[in-house]
Amino acid sequence: MDVFSHYSYPTSYLSIPDYNVSFGRAKLIGMEEAQPRRKVGALVKVWLVVHVFLITSWSLPHGAPAIENGSVPATVSNVVQNLPDYVYAANDWFKVNSPTRFYLESTGLWQYWDMFAPNPSNVDIWVDAVVTYKDGTQTVGVYPRIKNLPFFWKYIKERYRKYLERSAFDEDSWTWPDFAQRMALVSYKDPNNPPVHVQLRRHFRIVPDMGTNPPEDYTEYTYFNYYVDLDRLRRDAGR
Repeated sequence: MDVFSHYSYPTSYLSIPDYNVSFGRAKLIGMEEAQPRRKVGALVKVWLVVHVFLITSWSLPHGAPAIENGSVPATVSNVVQNLPDYVYAANDWFKVNSPTRFYLESTGLWQYWDMFAPNPSNVDIWVDAVVTYKDGTQTVGVYPRIKNLPFFWKYIKERYRKYLERSAFDEDSWTWPDFAQRMALVSYKDPNNPPVHVQLRRHFRIVPDMGTNPPEDYTEYTYFNYYVDLDRLRRDAGR
């Protein structure tokens, strides 16, 4: 027999008070509403629009050579018939003369079209360095070559190949001293026998048109001789 069945209780004792539930819900809703929504600043929005415009501008191809060099006069009929090329030519002028190019070039965010058209590079090139040590011995410092890297490392070290595109040719000679100094640092093993001289060498071949096999051998050319800055070498090596 249930001893509690002889007693009657107010229904308020047997139910959960609504104010507890209501209070908890109100508190939760209040907390959600109290949190301010994060907003993107106006300057960030302006920067994003400008940035997208600039990289799009730099990704556009060049206009036809005859229009770029002015051989074809910019008459109304010519512009109408060749409107895309005139737009590309105007865009090329903008890229060269606009101060915005310093933003893209200084941050490394510039874009370039030569991978696709109109004249993809046909030079297969790689470099190494002949490093001469204090005691007269020599070694060949190897610069990462994508062809010889394992599959995974091809992606990790792609920037090495990209840097080579902007450092191995004569118009980029201002980069050679730092490049040679870096090759000396990589080859620096013995503090008592540091590298003292570096020769940068190009190995290149011209890739012919489709249907023609490329030459087996590479042409070798020493394009820069550099005497190592020993103080900088020791400082960079932490010695």
